[in-house]
Amino acid sequence: MHEVMSVEEVERIMDETQDAIEYQRQIDDMLAGSFSQEDEDAVLAELEAITQGDVELPEVPEEELPDVPEAAEEKPERDRPRKKAEREMLAV
Repeated sequence: MHEVMSVEEVERIMDETQDAIEYQRQIDDMLAGSFSQEDEDAVLAELEAITQGDVELPEVPEEELPDVPEAAEEKPERDRPRKKAEREMLAV
């Protein structure tokens, strides 16, 4: 295994993975609604401004959307079956 990756590369990957996990936790906390009092106050103030009409919202287009060509009507990318990754044999 040492021929494939150095110890430094493994440590770097582990550090990047830990950073990504921490970042994901932050996102999860935000989505779960764990706002600070300051964040919640700012959101409520913005909501109040929007509902009172104090905020100028963008104009909504009135023209109809163009027709979608038939080729684009195929299954979305996520609904298509995925190709299985080919396995590589490594010397141990």
